[in-house]
Amino acid sequence: MRKIVSWSKIPKLLENEEKNFSLFLNKNRCGGCEACVYICPTGILEMGDELNMRISYIPRVKEGKAKYCTACKRCEYGCPDWCIYILQESENENVANKAKV
Repeated sequence: MRKIVSWSKIPKLLENEEKNFSLFLNKNRCGGCEACVYICPTGILEMGDELNMRISYIPRVKEGKAKYCTACKRCEYGCPDWCIYILQESENENVANKAKV
């Protein structure tokens, strides 16, 4: 039986209430390749100084730049480890409800 991970356990990097989406990062899956940082067209991501379980530095949203995120999902598609996700508010609720089952 496959175990379903609750989205509530994956930390949010960004919550943009004006645009109704959230940027999630599964910190311990991140390999620190910086693909999300380089591919972001608005340049809101940077590598932080926090290490994860893979001994990799993980990305974070630059101070004061959160409002510039357009939810284009380039960071999500460019991540080779599939550890960064952008979810619309409605998708977020659906995933959370499925995780409770």
